[in-house]
Amino acid sequence: MKRAIEAFVVAMLVATLPVTGARSENASTQDKGVVGEANKFFERGNKFVEGGSLGRAKQEYEKALKIYPKHIDALYNLAITCERLGQKGEAIDDYKRYLNIRGNDPDVWTQLGLLYDDVGSKDEARHAYEKALEVDPKFGRAHHNLGVLLKEQGDLKGAEMHLTAFVKLEEQAGRQNGDAYYSLGILYLQELRDKEAKVAMQKAIDIDPSVPYFNNAMGDIYLFEKRPDLSIECYQKAIEKDPKYALAYSGLGDAYAQMKNRDKALGSYRKALELRPDYALVYYKLGLLYEDTNPSEAIKQFEKYLESGKTPQYRDEVAAKIEALKLTLKR
Repeated sequence: MKRAIEAFVVAMLVATLPVTGARSENASTQDKGVVGEANKFFERGNKFVEGGSLGRAKQEYEKALKIYPKHIDALYNLAITCERLGQKGEAIDDYKRYLNIRGNDPDVWTQLGLLYDDVGSKDEARHAYEKALEVDPKFGRAHHNLGVLLKEQGDLKGAEMHLTAFVKLEEQAGRQNGDAYYSLGILYLQELRDKEAKVAMQKAIDIDPSVPYFNNAMGDIYLFEKRPDLSIECYQKAIEKDPKYALAYSGLGDAYAQMKNRDKALGSYRKALELRPDYALVYYKLGLLYEDTNPSEAIKQFEKYLESGKTPQYRDEVAAKIEALKLTLKR
């Protein structure tokens, strides 16, 4: 029976703390009085952020910018506030306004790239990350995020170059960053380089064994190596650390399926769906599990997968399976 390898989601690295100082870019002597007036609204905005009133904070930052449009810290904090409010289009515009004033800020280029990435504008995201690295070739978050983006786009060679650069920068800075090794390990697994993936993922686990997705990823590596007993141990460790981790239950189901333990596989998949009813890939896996024993149930699960509209890479395969199963039922 064909078995799907679980897709990985690698979090982009992001910095979202608003600045608390009050600076302005290229303020003339004549402007300084205006800047001082704008700062009053800027500081009020910061207080509203501290109090959790993001809507009021946004209003205060906008007042500061109406008085002095070049107030870069008000622009920066306004962009972050809009992000937190879910107003991504406005946040993108605010970051672009900031960069029109100060275009040599790799942090803001990276933040802009992250937002473009989030709204699906991949070409713009790539351009922003590349601009960050033009400004500062050693800006680690830009290397990481660009590497993850390139991996998603199938440019594994480019992804490896940037993710390896990120790991080296973190090591040179003396930072113990498990996510750096995790991202690189995921890439190695996608390239079917399981031994290198295992070394990188073990480094991530050694740095912080409490992170569930490190253990989950190691489970996927062992599953790829067809060592389900060891993968089960890893998935169970991930679940111990996060009992609501649906991804680990899905992996656990894969491991039991690989061991031909159908009942435990079903139980694990059902638990994954209990925790995350929209987990489309699990419906696909259930369809595969029922395919040989219960055609009606297999069709039901495959149809739920198609209805979700998610993970469309199996759509054509599933449509063909449904037609074949229906023919089986007619015989």
